[in-house]
Amino acid sequence: MANKLAYFIGFGLSVVSFVLCMIAYGTGYWFVSIDSENLFQSLGLWQACFNGYEHTSDLIGKAYYGCWWLFYKEYYYIRDWLMPPWFIAVQTLMTFAVVFEFLTLGLFPLAGADTDNTRILGITCFLNGLLSACLTTSVVIFGVMIGEDRTWMPRYDMDRLGWSYGLAVVSGFLSIFSTIALTTYTLMRKYELLPSDDAPKRAPMIPKV
Repeated sequence: MANKLAYFIGFGLSVVSFVLCMIAYGTGYWFVSIDSENLFQSLGLWQACFNGYEHTSDLIGKAYYGCWWLFYKEYYYIRDWLMPPWFIAVQTLMTFAVVFEFLTLGLFPLAGADTDNTRILGITCFLNGLLSACLTTSVVIFGVMIGEDRTWMPRYDMDRLGWSYGLAVVSGFLSIFSTIALTTYTLMRKYELLPSDDAPKRAPMIPKV
């Protein structure tokens, strides 16, 4: 029987990654201001907070206060500025990551069953790999673009990455380590299930004279 230590490590890392990913996905502190008087306060994937901000291209000259859902009518006139294409890409990738998190956790108990069929193990590894790719790509895009797109938020010199973003980064690393652990266990199970004729043969022992 293959040692299940790698499986349990992968499962534990996947659970922690899931919790951190869900917190990062639902909280509004991916990008925050370090100055309480700044017109911009905080931003998440689905929420933005302002303190009297007036956008230059807003023809009605509206000042924005408080925290609102990005798709709420309050941000109708500045939604294109709030959600540039790269930000929408991050939202999409993180949404896929959440879906893959649910699927992976649902398959993990089945993947750990001691059966002769390793197909579910392979599927779980594949989904875990997709999850890791989505998380990694999303945090890289976000981290790079907030430095490149200087017209996105006011007073970019007074803003920094928030703890929600940090949780997404940690979740990405944990999902990568989980994929490695689960892949290791999958390879061990496949080797264990090889027919004896297909298994690598050891060199015969030479008797000592």
